[in-house]
Amino acid sequence: MKPLDARDRQMLFTLDFQARMPLSQLGKKLKISKQVAKYRIERLQKEKIIQGFYTDINASKLGLAIYLVYLKFHHLSPIQEKEFIQYLGKQRNVGVSVSLNGKWDYTFGIWAESIIHFKKAYYEIMRSYEKYVAQKTIMIETDFFYFKPRQIWNGQNSQIMMTGELEYRKLDQKDRIILSKLAQDARISLVDLGKSVSLSPHAVKSRIKTLEKDNVILGYRVMINYPLLKCLHYRVFLHIENATEQKERSIVEFLGSKKQVISVTKTIGYCELEFRAVIKEMQEIYDVLEELRSHYPEIKEYDLLAYYKFHSVLNYYPFTEEVR
Repeated sequence: MKPLDARDRQMLFTLDFQARMPLSQLGKKLKISKQVAKYRIERLQKEKIIQGFYTDINASKLGLAIYLVYLKFHHLSPIQEKEFIQYLGKQRNVGVSVSLNGKWDYTFGIWAESIIHFKKAYYEIMRSYEKYVAQKTIMIETDFFYFKPRQIWNGQNSQIMMTGELEYRKLDQKDRIILSKLAQDARISLVDLGKSVSLSPHAVKSRIKTLEKDNVILGYRVMINYPLLKCLHYRVFLHIENATEQKERSIVEFLGSKKQVISVTKTIGYCELEFRAVIKEMQEIYDVLEELRSHYPEIKEYDLLAYYKFHSVLNYYPFTEEVR
């Protein structure tokens, strides 16, 4: 595989948060033709550096919460693990599926309307696999802060926030289908979206604008395969003593200033805050943690794990909808 040049890195950075950007606009920003921009995107997809394009959808605006399940297996054969991964990929409520290295072997996320719905979905998914679970923990993700991939291109920092109280914004079927399609492919054309809901491209565009205005859709993202860029991808769990809203906000701001950090999440359950970092060598993560703990002695301890492999593109609306 040919190493990424500066233009490729700038393109990945530019597209993240704005993955629906037209090729003509992208080309103008990068000072290349739209044909060259198209070629570069397709090449990075073919080389699997771009795993896909997804949409940040604010689950709380739709009355949904995200439950992350972490599992440590025992007596699970490689064949059974492969079957488990394939099985998860077919589940309606599952929006993320990742193999890990560290305290846990696997994590997956369930989107659910309530703890009762989560419980039902979890037991349905794990019916045939619970016997292989040696240890597990469950976290509820409440607030999300996402940052551009500054590790691969030193551009201007910006962020997407998923926060707020649970709401129950009612969507009609056409909106649900549009969200489902955009969640799976943020760059799907208005023409193709229109065909899926029997609307004109203009009408689809109007609906998308409304969903953006209502903060249901927050941004359009690039799924970057960091290991292929020779980067390590870590998730760090922070255990904070006497955590307050103000203290957590300060920690989020501190982490957001670090180029290695691509997301921070507030959670209920295993820890108070966690963040994801993309690093080129291990010393980077330890330097960030050392500085963090020197500023915030309230952090009692931390633990970290490595993302080994994403088995699907992130999906913030994992509900397949079809025209009836």
